Amino acid sequence: MSKATQGDEKRVGEYFKQIEALRSGVDSSVERLTEMWDDDGVFEFCGAPPLNARYTGKVAIKTLYKNRLHANGMEVKLDGESAKMLKEGEVTLSTVKTDVNRVRAHDGKMVAGWTTLVGTHQGVGFNVSGSHTFTFRDGRITSLKVVISPKADDAANLRLEGLSVNDIGRLALAAWPVV
Repeated sequence: MSKATQGDEKRVGEYFKQIEALRSGVDSSVERLTEMWDDDGVFEFCGAPPLNARYTGKVAIKTLYKNRLHANGMEVKLDGESAKMLKEGEVTLSTVKTDVNRVRAHDGKMVAGWTTLVGTHQGVGFNVSGSHTFTFRDGRITSLKVVISPKADDAANLRLEGLSVNDIGRLALAAWPVV
């Protein structure tokens, strides 16, 4: 296994910068993100179902990013108590913002811990924490494992109460590129 380098830490920073651009609707971020990957790269989501998936190869990973590009503003149907307060439970995803709290080299990999805010135009949402574990070879990502906490936390100015487990799952699916 290769040793993580300072260049890898910079690549992690660039990755999250491009993810922010992707979430903001910048078309060119799809290509920039795809270029960061090894041809045979593996991208894994390791969350509680339904937030688990595996994408292998640049074509699959590029499709993943294209899908995420179009997720902001998507409608999501809620079924919990919050749905009763909203017209037919329809909400629109409006905010997905990730704050990277720390980046560290560990066992030849780069691990980034983060908190992501997921919110809707209608004022419902939550914070969720997790991590990205990157493996690089020759400056390209060969694997990325994303671990997402199954626990949603309160977020300032957003209502978490009244969201069912399914609602949180639906919003999380819209927030990450597994749509």
